[in-house]
Amino acid sequence: SGVLSQSVFTKTIGDDIQYIRVTSFDKKVVTDVSKAIKKAKAKTKGIILDLRNNPGGLLGEAVGLVDIFVSDGKIVSQKGRKKSDDQSYTAKSKSTLTEVPLVVLVNGGSASASEIVSGALQDHKRGVIVGQKTFGKGSVQVVLPVSDTEALKLTIARYYLPSGRTIQAVGVE
Repeated sequence: SGVLSQSVFTKTIGDDIQYIRVTSFDKKVVTDVSKAIKKAKAKTKGIILDLRNNPGGLLGEAVGLVDIFVSDGKIVSQKGRKKSDDQSYTAKSKSTLTEVPLVVLVNGGSASASEIVSGALQDHKRGVIVGQKTFGKGSVQVVLPVSDTEALKLTIARYYLPSGRTIQAVGVE
């Protein structure tokens, strides 16, 4: 039990429940969560994934985290005005580490990447979502430089969960 990185903290509750807290999706989340699951795998009967107050971060890490728990199917897709902005991310069975029961904790501070994770796990009926409705940040944004000192932040697409529903302004319940 303990801190694996700045954004992943784990501990064992009782003898066989693994608690994994992810505070943001930085570049080591999938690696650290994978290590924690592998280390405790033999005795783990269930996992609590805590994404409360997680504002998001890297999309690749969110996709990779879902992939640890889901063996196939769509994880998230993005659709924009231009076809070139459309993308889809799917789970691969070789990345799946565990099939134990999963509970995901969320609240109004869970946004963006944490909504992709909780929503995808919910759509795949892979985990039970517990807590409050999430924030509702499901837009894809790019920063376009205008000059040396100024830039515009533009929304170019929206994220869609495996069921086709959007997170934007709706959140995950």
